[in-house]
Amino acid sequence: MDTGSEDGEPGGTTDATPLTDEERAMLERLRHSSGDSVVGATPEGSPAAGEAAEDDAPLPGYPPPDRAGTDPLDPIFREPTP
Repeated sequence: MDTGSEDGEPGGTTDATPLTDEERAMLERLRHSSGDSVVGATPEGSPAAGEAAEDDAPLPGYPPPDRAGTDPLDPIFREPTP
């Protein structure tokens, strides 16, 4: 079956439609961003994280004290509701 999915390079597009003015403005904002960082510093970007990864050890001071011992992905077991 010919779907055309093999055309072009990975991540590329075969759409030759020109960008609208709104799309072009968005592209320029993304290319030349002058806004504040919305992410900030992360624990993974610290030198301590690199050392912990090299030693195959946990990241010191993580999770923060307000979340220590809890994992939002831990299952919760309870009686079924009737």
